[in-house]
Amino acid sequence: MVFGPSRPPITEDVAEVIAKDVAEGEGHTPTSETPIAFVKHPAATVDMNNRVRWTLLGVLAAMLVLIAMLMMR
Repeated sequence: MVFGPSRPPITEDVAEVIAKDVAEGEGHTPTSETPIAFVKHPAATVDMNNRVRWTLLGVLAAMLVLIAMLMMR
């Protein structure tokens, strides 16, 4: 498929076929609406496994040791 200035213009036949496809497709798909009570909040689904928890705790401990060392200077 060619894009840009070298692309040939859409002919009337192609435009009619596209319009027909759009018109036939209208109203055939129901809207997907979920009640608010069933929508999960993204932050509520975050679970930390033990490895992540210990890694973050280790990083926090290293930062506290670094801060303590810098304060002693």
